Amino acid sequence: MNRIYLQLSKSTHSSYWIKDKLDNKKLGELKITTDEVRCQIKPQFLKQDIDTEALLTYNKTTTAWQNYWLEYVNNYNQPFNPPINNKLPLFSESCRLVHTEDDMFQRPALLHPACHKAWTKMKHMASSYNIDLQIISAYRSLNYQKQLIENKLSKGMALNDILKVNTLPGYSEHHTGCAIDIGTPQAAVLEPEFEQSAAFEWLCDNAGHFGFYMSYPKSNTTGICYEPWHWCYQNISQ
Repeated sequence: MNRIYLQLSKSTHSSYWIKDKLDNKKLGELKITTDEVRCQIKPQFLKQDIDTEALLTYNKTTTAWQNYWLEYVNNYNQPFNPPINNKLPLFSESCRLVHTEDDMFQRPALLHPACHKAWTKMKHMASSYNIDLQIISAYRSLNYQKQLIENKLSKGMALNDILKVNTLPGYSEHHTGCAIDIGTPQAAVLEPEFEQSAAFEWLCDNAGHFGFYMSYPKSNTTGICYEPWHWCYQNISQ
């Protein structure tokens, strides 16, 4: 799930904006010269490895860039040579998070700004139909995901069983700030019976209009069990 894309700058053919795919916000700039690539990430976004998600290669004959992963830049404006085979997490931690309402357990919940905006609109629309949507879990760090698994291992659960309900760190959509485990007061939390609730029926009919999709439907091929409560946001305007 790549959040980052490159957009050619109108002012020059040797410069690209590094932009967030979810809301088109400019995160930095990629400048190309004859002997190096210079990646300039805005300081407020350097706290996570966002630039590993910009995909590009260099072709000397066409000057087209694609299929190279950008190396993480620790120092602002530091030049680098992108490697060909850089293995990365499937889902990186979001570098842009905002506070939303507390979750069902009165814990502060964080979401990507674009997801937060879409969630707020969807929640308000559902409320107009007397559907009460609540957050069970939103953003999770890699370390939080690690602790979830370690806690279950300490209770004697087998890893194969754990991985049917919790992904390894780096493989959870929750890292992106775009995934929400959704609950409602009328259904048990994180249980398949959520599919019998009016909230689930409403989500199936309407969530797509707000950019949300159910990540783990019945008979999915991810290895994760059926999760009718887990919905993820994507930019439907792209």
